[in-house]
Amino acid sequence: MKKCAVINDLSGFGKCSLAVSLPIISAMGIETHPLPTAVLSNQTAYDSFKSVSMTRYMKSFFEEWKKLGVSFDSILTGFVTDETQLEVIDQFIDEFKGEKTLLIVDPVMADNGCLYDGYTNDMCKRIIKLCYRADVITPNIAELAYIADMPYSQRLEDIKNYGELLIKNGIKSIVATGYTEGEEIYNIVFEKNSTKLVSSKKHGGYFSGTGDILSSIVCAGITKGMSLYNSVCLATAFIEKAVSLTPCDTSNDGVNFELILSELTGSD
Repeated sequence: MKKCAVINDLSGFGKCSLAVSLPIISAMGIETHPLPTAVLSNQTAYDSFKSVSMTRYMKSFFEEWKKLGVSFDSILTGFVTDETQLEVIDQFIDEFKGEKTLLIVDPVMADNGCLYDGYTNDMCKRIIKLCYRADVITPNIAELAYIADMPYSQRLEDIKNYGELLIKNGIKSIVATGYTEGEEIYNIVFEKNSTKLVSSKKHGGYFSGTGDILSSIVCAGITKGMSLYNSVCLATAFIEKAVSLTPCDTSNDGVNFELILSELTGSD
C-alpha cells in the first residue's frame, strides 16, 4: 500500500485535522501515519479549549520512524503551534521526502483577512517558505492573499491574480478555498497555464474541518494518481453532501462526513 505521513493536530471534538484526515485518507486506500503537532480537548473555535503542544516530542518520534526504514509516497502538513515545529517539519521533509514523494501543505494561519491568534509574522514567513517546497498548497482566500503579500480581497479577479502570481513566482499548484458568490462556494485550482473553478451550493455558514477534508481528499487522490483537478472535484462534491447532512446549529462540531465515507472507497 502507498503510505502518507500526516503532520497535524488531534482534536477530541470538532472533527478536524487528524480526526478527519486519518479516516478519509485510509478510506481512499492509502496507509496513513500521523505525526501530531498538538493534542487538543476540542478545536479552537469553541469558547474554550485545552491544548498540549507536541513540539518537544515530534523529532524523537520521527527519529524512531527512521529506525524502521520507512518511506512515504506523500506528506500532508497542517496546523502548527510554534515556529520550532516548522523547523522540525523542514527536517522531517529533508529526511522523508524522496524524489517521487508528494508534499501537500495546508498553510493554516489566517481567515477572514486576519491571522489566527498566536501566529507571528516570523511563523507565517516560515509557512510561506514551506509553501514553496510543496507540490500542492491548499490555502483559503485569506491565506492566499497573505502568501502573495497582497491585500485581502473577496473579489474573484483579485483572487485569480494572486494565485496566478504565486504560480509565476514558483509555487507549483494551488487549491484556493472559500470564495463565495451568491449561493455558490468555489474552490479554485491554479496550475501552470491553467486556472479552473469548481463550484458547489452553500448550505449554512461556517463548518469546522471542511478545509481539512479537502486537503485530505486532494492528498489521497493525487497520491493514487488522480489529477489535481479531479481530486478537487471529488473533494468539493463530498464536502457539499456532508455539509447538507449536517445541522447548521452544530457548525463547531464539524460535518457528518462519516455518513458518506463509503463513497470515497474505490475512488479513482
